[in-house]
Amino acid sequence: MRMTVAGHTLRQADAGYSLLQASRPFLEWRVRGRVRALPGVELVDHTAVSGLLFDTGRARVTGVRTADGREFDADLVVGCLGRHGPVDEWLTGLGYERPAEHGVRIDMKYASRYVRLPPRSVGGDKEIVIANQNPARGLALFAVEDGAHILTLIGYGSDHPPTDPDGFWRFAASVAPRDVREALVGAEVLSDIATYRYPANRRRRYERLTRFPDGLLVLGDAVCSFSPAFGQGMTVSALQARQLGEVLAIGDHDLRRRYFRAVARTIDDAWRITELFDLAMPHVDAAGRKPLRALGALAGVAMAIGERDAAIGTRIARIAGLLDGPETLLRPAPAGRAALAAGTLAAAAVLRLPRDRNTRPAPLFDPLPHGPARGFHRLVVRSVVRDTGDSAIVEFDIPAHLRSRFTYTAGQHLVIRGTRCGEPVRRSYSLCDAPGAGRVRIAVKRQPGGAFSSYVLDERITGPALYVSEPSGVFTPELDPTACHEYTAVAAGSGITPIVAIIAAVLEAEPDSVFTLHYGSRHRAGIMLARSVRELCDRYPGRLRAVHYLSRQHPRNAQDSGVQYRSGRMAAADIARQHADRWFLCGPKTLVTETVDALHARGVPGSRIQVELFDTRTPHRPPAVAGSATSRVTLAGYGEPLEFDMPRDRTILDAALDEREDLPYSCLGGSCGTCLAVVADGHAEMEPDPLLAITGDEITRGRVLACRARPVTEQVTLRFGSGPAEKSRTPESVPGRAPVSPGGAGH
Repeated sequence: MRMTVAGHTLRQADAGYSLLQASRPFLEWRVRGRVRALPGVELVDHTAVSGLLFDTGRARVTGVRTADGREFDADLVVGCLGRHGPVDEWLTGLGYERPAEHGVRIDMKYASRYVRLPPRSVGGDKEIVIANQNPARGLALFAVEDGAHILTLIGYGSDHPPTDPDGFWRFAASVAPRDVREALVGAEVLSDIATYRYPANRRRRYERLTRFPDGLLVLGDAVCSFSPAFGQGMTVSALQARQLGEVLAIGDHDLRRRYFRAVARTIDDAWRITELFDLAMPHVDAAGRKPLRALGALAGVAMAIGERDAAIGTRIARIAGLLDGPETLLRPAPAGRAALAAGTLAAAAVLRLPRDRNTRPAPLFDPLPHGPARGFHRLVVRSVVRDTGDSAIVEFDIPAHLRSRFTYTAGQHLVIRGTRCGEPVRRSYSLCDAPGAGRVRIAVKRQPGGAFSSYVLDERITGPALYVSEPSGVFTPELDPTACHEYTAVAAGSGITPIVAIIAAVLEAEPDSVFTLHYGSRHRAGIMLARSVRELCDRYPGRLRAVHYLSRQHPRNAQDSGVQYRSGRMAAADIARQHADRWFLCGPKTLVTETVDALHARGVPGSRIQVELFDTRTPHRPPAVAGSATSRVTLAGYGEPLEFDMPRDRTILDAALDEREDLPYSCLGGSCGTCLAVVADGHAEMEPDPLLAITGDEITRGRVLACRARPVTEQVTLRFGSGPAEKSRTPESVPGRAPVSPGGAGH
C-alpha cells in the first residue's frame, strides 16, 4: 500500500495486517453467498420496506410493512437504509424527536473506471492513495480480481473530476505520481466512467435521544456517513455490526441505550480523522472549528515525519486503517521518535535551501501524455547525436514485436506525444533515412520557445522513452526501377529531413534517375544533415547535385565534395525554370507557395508536384456569441463515438479537442490529412485552399478534413478511418493542384 497525503508518502513497512481488495460487486456477491448459507437466514429479494409496525402504544416496533402490502413481524428491526433512509421521517410522523446532526460540507465528487495496467507497473503496489489539499484533489488505484484495477479520481468544491475521457485522464495526470502516470498511459480501458457526488459528512447522535422506540436500531450510513475518499464506510459499519453482536450477547435489556453508546464510541476515532483532514482543505468552511484546522496542520507534520520514519509511518497507516486510535501517536515511544524525526526533518530543510535556489527549471516538454492513445508506442531513445549547433538526430530502439509497425516509406513522419504545462502536445518529425537503413531516426531543429526541441537539445534524454506514433504520411515518391526521371527538391531549414530520405530511396531504387537538391540555410554551420547529403553525393556521383543557399554567409569555397554553395536566398522563379519530371517541396509556407505558383506559371501540372508544409497551429477558440447557431456533431470510427454540441463558427476538430484529446490529428493546419473523414450525415463545409491535404474530387465525394471543416446543418456525423490521405488518390483529376502531405516536419 502506498499512501500519500499533502505531498508526503509514508515510508512502507510491515504494519502487521493485510488488505483484501475486491470490486464492490464481487465483494457483495461473496458476502451475500455466505449470509445466505447461514442457518435461519432468509433473503427477500426485490422488496422495498414502506413503513414500520408498532404496538398499540407506539412505543415498540414489532415489524415492517413492505410496498407490496406484506407484513413481517420482528422482535428487532435494524434499519440499514443509508444516509437518506426514511426511518427518521417515519418516526417524526409519530411524534418522535429527530436526532441531532452535525457534519462538514465538503462537496466531493469522484469518478471511477476499471482499467488493466501493463505488467510489472507501479512497483507492484496493490493500493495507491493520493490525497492533496491544495488543490484539493485525490486519486486511488486498487488492484482487484481478474487482473484489473479500479481508478478513482476525487475532486472537491468547484474542482470536480471531468467525466469525458480526455478530461478524466488530464485530471488523473495532475494528481498521479510519475510511475502511476506512466502505467495509465499504457492502460487498457475496461469500462465507462461512473460518478458519485457526496455533498457532506453527516453524523446523527442517536445516543443523545431521550425517547426512541424499543425493538428498532439503526446501523451504517444512517448513523454516520463518511467521505468515500477515506474508505471508512464499510469498516465502520462492520464495527457497528460487531458492537450489535456484543450488546445482544448479554441480553436485550436497555438495548437501545447500550447499543447507540457503543456505536458512538466506535465512530469517534474515524469521525475525528475525517474532520481533521476535511477541515484542512482550503475550500471547507471551518467557522467555529479553528482548533481542528490547526490540528490538521499538525497532521501534515506527522505525515512528513512518517515519510522518513518507517515506525511512525506504520503507526499512521494503522490509525488510517482504524486498527489503532489516534492517541497511539502520543505514547512515549512514538512521540519520542516523532520528535527526533521532526528535528532531522527541520535540519534537512535548512540544509536544502541553498540547493533549491539553484534548481534548474523543469523542461517545457513532459514526455508522459495524459492517458491511453491509439497508435502510439513507448519507444526508448537509443541515442541523441548533435547534427548542428541547434539540431540533433534522435534514434529510437524498436523492440522486435513492433518492427513490423515501424516499417516506413521515405518521406513519412512520426508524431511525438506528450504534455506542456498540463496541456497535450503533439509534434511531427520526418524520418531522415531511407527505409533500408535499418534504423528509425528523426532530425530535430531548435524552434524559438519550442517545447520538444528544447527538451531534445538541452536534456539528457538517451535511455528514457518517448510516446511515438507509427509512421504515416504521403509525402513519398512512387518508385519505378525502370524509370528514368529527373527529380528536383526544394527545402529550407528542417524541411531537408524528409528530402534526404527521399533522395536516398529514389537513387537506390531507380538507377537511371537523377536528382537535384536546392536547400536554403542561414550559414554553412547550420546546414542540417550536411554529412548525409555529402555521403549521397559521393555514393551517386553524377546523379545527385546539391546546391546550398546561405542567406547570411558568403561561402569561401563554391564547391565541396560535389556540393555547391551559393550566397543569398533561393529565388523560386529561377528554380522553377529548371526541368524536372517530379518536384518535392518542403519548408515554410511562403517558400512552398512561391515555388508552386512559379511552377504553375510555367505550366507544370499539380500531379508532378508534391508538397509538405511544417506549419502547425493551436486550436482556435473564438469568443462565444450569444444566440449563434450550433450543431450537434458526432465523430465515429475512432474509438467510442463522440457526440457534442458546438458553434458553427469553429472547426469541428478544434471543438472536439475540448471534449477528447484522443482523436486522429497531427498538424491541425490541414497539411497532414490525418483527420480525413467522411461526412456520413448532414453537411460540413471547408474554405478552399490549394495547399490542403485533400483533393477536390475527395471533397466532391463527401470527404473533409476535420481540422478545417465547419458544420452547416443541425446534425453532422463524421466517420474517421476511411483512408487517411492514401496514395491511391489521383491529383491528376484536379488540374493545377499540388498534392500536399503531412505537416509538422521537424517543427
